[in-house]
Amino acid sequence: MELRELVELRQDAARLCADLARVGLALAQGLPLPQDLPGVAHAHPLACSADGLAQAVEALAGASGAARIARLASLRDFLVRARALALEPGAAQELAEFPRRPSVLLPGDAGLQGARAPVQVERELPLLRAREERAEAEAALAEAERGASGARSATWDAAQAALSEVGLGEPAEAAAGLHDRDLREPSGKEHEREPIAAACERFLDETDDLARDLGGWLLERHTGAHPYPGGAERHDVLHLVHAPRCASAFPRGELVRSVRRWAEMLRLDLAAGGAIALDEDDRPLQPRGARAVAIDPPHEVRVVLLPEAGPRALGDLLGAAGVAQLRAGPPADAPPEDLWLGDAALEPACDALLRGLLLDPQWLRRCARADLGRDDERTIAVAGLLDARLDAARALASLEAHRSGLGARAEQAMRELHARAVRAELPARLALRELDPWLSGWARLRGRALAARLREFLRERFDEDFWRNPRALAPLQALWARGGRPTAGELWAEVGGTPSLDPLAGQLLRACA
Repeated sequence: MELRELVELRQDAARLCADLARVGLALAQGLPLPQDLPGVAHAHPLACSADGLAQAVEALAGASGAARIARLASLRDFLVRARALALEPGAAQELAEFPRRPSVLLPGDAGLQGARAPVQVERELPLLRAREERAEAEAALAEAERGASGARSATWDAAQAALSEVGLGEPAEAAAGLHDRDLREPSGKEHEREPIAAACERFLDETDDLARDLGGWLLERHTGAHPYPGGAERHDVLHLVHAPRCASAFPRGELVRSVRRWAEMLRLDLAAGGAIALDEDDRPLQPRGARAVAIDPPHEVRVVLLPEAGPRALGDLLGAAGVAQLRAGPPADAPPEDLWLGDAALEPACDALLRGLLLDPQWLRRCARADLGRDDERTIAVAGLLDARLDAARALASLEAHRSGLGARAEQAMRELHARAVRAELPARLALRELDPWLSGWARLRGRALAARLREFLRERFDEDFWRNPRALAPLQALWARGGRPTAGELWAEVGGTPSLDPLAGQLLRACA
């Protein structure tokens, strides 16, 4: 079966991508949804059907040629998620809307103060200076999470049911198989969960000492809390990451100007000829950070930014800019899979590639105009280390949930792994929301490692300050111009090296040293 014989299915999948993008944009902006998810699923009966998924699986099984295999794998991976949406659209809708519904009762007179939306509490919690106040807000947030437990279990079960239709074995093996984009016929242990678990465990082992010693010292210095098992909690880590002592060196009004100064040095068009637009409005229900949403790639991509002070906000904006360039880069006549889809590690790699500029003290001085002390530079690097370690923890705990169910064992596994990863306790009721049946933590970890290797490649060719050398723009644009077409494995082969987490571990160890 040739790829062109799936025209109707591919067109419906592209239309579904567009509808989901509009929903994603509204969620990123904190605005009412343009369409509910049950309506979206109902409007795309082929892309959301078991038959549509079976067509893609069958076509992939008989495919040959790297490009065709990659695009069919992208289509299959998307249709698995579409199938899960169709199985439980009401639960998916409830889970999407839950962060915006008033359900968090903070200490005080609830009759006067009223309930707050979880997204509002999440925005404010890391910035609270008083540790007791942060702890109370986090406890209230955890208590409110009860309201999402039913929908979370239902969507997890729907994902497992959809994964069972892919033909890659049990849900854990199938979820892992979706991340193996360079081999067409999954078989044997290479496609089971053990290699993912082994890679995550090895990464945690290699960075344990650094997280315990430097990470623990910075956590105690910044919050006064002793690292786990000494009493440090999740909110302490959030405070360190989002409101470090050097936050004032990164004023919210300078975020966009910092990125533009860098882009001018590199001669990068951040707007991609008008395709990328920046939305800086601050709305009450808007989540923190920055997100790139492809509305009509490559013609329209929106970067939604919540301006805040601190290096974390600057890193979020850089990461979103990298993803936006990827979605605005391909030609207009590219196949829909290249415009909308791709290897699950590709967007995280483009995010991490530019976000990693924060680890370069010279970039901070030249572009962000932040002249930091060594401890402040290490704090930024430790934040990246903790992010990566949490991705490993989430992947391991998600595999446990596939194995034992979304229950007490998975919850305990996530809490133990969280404590190991960031040296802080995680409230029990917040543990299950960290898990993902699609192993997105593993995708982000793969992307971070690829980005670390890409930066090594750029340094080898254009020196340490490659980020201001206009000649370095050509290989970056060559990456973005292909959109979702290349797999992570193909990109590793192009820059040299065997896919592994070693470049990421090495980069973080050097940045924190």
